[in-house]
Amino acid sequence: MILEQGTKVLIAHRRLFVRDQTRFFTGVVEGYEDGIARVTGHSWTHDGLRGTVERKADARTKIVSLSSGNALVYQLPSQLAMDTLHIEWSGTMLVLRDDADFVMDLSEGMARVTEGHGGQRSTRGRHDGAA
Repeated sequence: MILEQGTKVLIAHRRLFVRDQTRFFTGVVEGYEDGIARVTGHSWTHDGLRGTVERKADARTKIVSLSSGNALVYQLPSQLAMDTLHIEWSGTMLVLRDDADFVMDLSEGMARVTEGHGGQRSTRGRHDGAA
């Protein structure tokens, strides 16, 4: 079986529109059958004013279709303490960390600082809430 009960996961919901923020959910698999997983955990929301990603306090149970193409599911280490996770900016990378030594780069498709023509720096997909 691909996902077993107790597997710790990070779910990244695909952005469907240009201005959509990537949405994240961390949790533990409670059940899996025929490409559908029941996962209990926490949603993470983007605060555009502060440029932070915060974990919602209330736990939720989500039913996620792995075959829909709208969710990317990443298996997290089994020893990871889920209540110590936080998402933060580290330079131009958005990372998932715990209070120990776990770090996962989440910045694919997120903000990137690049050198433009003439040495000008530009930010694509800004994370600080600026337009």
